[in-house]
Amino acid sequence: MKKILISLSAALLVVLDIFVFGPFNIYQGNVDEFSIPLRSILSTFLLPAMILLLLLSLPSLMLSWKAHQVYVSILSVLGVLLWLQGNFLVWKYGLLDGQGIDWSIKVWRGWADAALWAALLTMACLFFRKIYPLIARGSIALACLLLVSLLITSFQKPEIWASRGKSLDRLIPAEKIFEFSPEQNVIHFVLDSFRSDLFEEIVTENMERYSKSLEGFTFFKEAIGTFPTTYMSVPAYLSGRIYKNRVPMQEFVKQSNRGRTLARWLHNRGYETDLVASLRFTEGEPYSVRYRIAVPYSGTTRQYLRSNAAAMLDMSLFRQVPHFLKRFIYNDERWLVQRLSSPRAHNLSLSYFSHQAFLDDMIKRLSATRRKPVYKYIHLVTTHPPIVVDKECQYAQGIPKTRESIKVQDRCSLDHLIKVLDKLRSEGLYDSSLIILQADHGLSGGVDLNIQGNLDEEGLSVGGASLAEIASSAAVLLAIKPPHSQGPLKISRAQVALTDIRTTISSLLNVDKTLAGRSAYTVGEDEERERRFYFYQWRNENWQSTYFPRLDEFIIKGSVFDRNSWRWNRTYYPPTRSN
Repeated sequence: MKKILISLSAALLVVLDIFVFGPFNIYQGNVDEFSIPLRSILSTFLLPAMILLLLLSLPSLMLSWKAHQVYVSILSVLGVLLWLQGNFLVWKYGLLDGQGIDWSIKVWRGWADAALWAALLTMACLFFRKIYPLIARGSIALACLLLVSLLITSFQKPEIWASRGKSLDRLIPAEKIFEFSPEQNVIHFVLDSFRSDLFEEIVTENMERYSKSLEGFTFFKEAIGTFPTTYMSVPAYLSGRIYKNRVPMQEFVKQSNRGRTLARWLHNRGYETDLVASLRFTEGEPYSVRYRIAVPYSGTTRQYLRSNAAAMLDMSLFRQVPHFLKRFIYNDERWLVQRLSSPRAHNLSLSYFSHQAFLDDMIKRLSATRRKPVYKYIHLVTTHPPIVVDKECQYAQGIPKTRESIKVQDRCSLDHLIKVLDKLRSEGLYDSSLIILQADHGLSGGVDLNIQGNLDEEGLSVGGASLAEIASSAAVLLAIKPPHSQGPLKISRAQVALTDIRTTISSLLNVDKTLAGRSAYTVGEDEERERRFYFYQWRNENWQSTYFPRLDEFIIKGSVFDRNSWRWNRTYYPPTRSN
């Protein structure tokens, strides 16, 4: 009986680390990123946790008394190591989105982890007689302490356990998502981080094909975004509000959603508004149907729950194992548990393929059955890194992020979206619809730009970012097809901005002339226009930050691709900064 109790107490800490404390820490720091309640995820761990508890405990019962003491001492120290690694030795590896981790960088992390693990496990083997009497009470005491900490955090952040807006049923799109009006539609596609110069290269390399596929469109090759990432870009072009580091970021986004947004403006004019995007950017908006594309997409509610639980378990293990083992868990996005639990469908754990599957579903189920005019906003990430497809648009591993590989994936994404446009044609909806293809921002990262001017020379640089990086994050796709517009794809040099979209839609629909700004179609191709771009260095932790450390405003007067058009204007520091 003593053997059983001590073995169970030592194994319990290991099991709680993997199936409770690890997942809780990950979830509480990324509440908005999960579509499934934490309690649902944890409930799926009950059976595997019990199995692991037995597998770790039972072997010690068959060992000699000395071997039993050594084994249980190692097990108890392993529980402590998992906790230490997951809470204190949490190294930063960037976004775990399949773009690959350069394991040759900061190898000292591995040696630091290895030294700690080797030292404590060696102590467990050498001093097992002193450790063994402390195991039962010590393991239970530490587990209780961690549970109390979990309860305190839960009390401070009740949203961790909230199930509002996180029903499994929400992972399956409503039929209305695929329904259009037979007469009047505004169809708004956002292709995340699609740069204008790459789009121009793609279409000009096969102009005959794309001119026909994008009939009636005007591509504005000089369009600029407002911010370098999604966080502040979306509020800027949907509401016209520009963030200047004066109020907390999350508060600003919520205020923008509740303001005079494009969706609200059209909703108030009789449009049914369908929003397919992150809840972060649609909360507070009026909508007929709202949906966030599930990853993985397509499947039953049980399959969604299993896949999300597998993803959580992978992240928990990744966080808690030492550096040299993380590579085995991550495996360039082919995560260990996800790969073992669903070997045939692991590609759908990548956002690219899930968003592509959503478009396939739209092509299959598209219909014109709505009585009112429809505004449909669809934010896709198939053009966003990581690079996961080859030139045949098939899944490929370990593709480096280069200008050419980004262009290949952009082409695959564009061609897939064109299939949706072709379906609209076959249903008689294309001609009468106002269709917008845009990026939310460009794509920086130091990729080479095939542009006029010498952006790579030293000069303007902010926070370690060269002007080349800043300019490439400002250059965005913007192509618009007005209702009943005909003729081949046109390429315009007009100096427009994404913040012109609301006024452009208003002008084309002829419904409201009170909106500030200009329609993109009223900007002359030879007109030199002053536009503004706001740059910040993005870190993943900025999703939870209150302010940016600095926000720099640039004035662009001329081509976005000409270094001489750029002028730094001012820096907005957070109000909390002490001078």
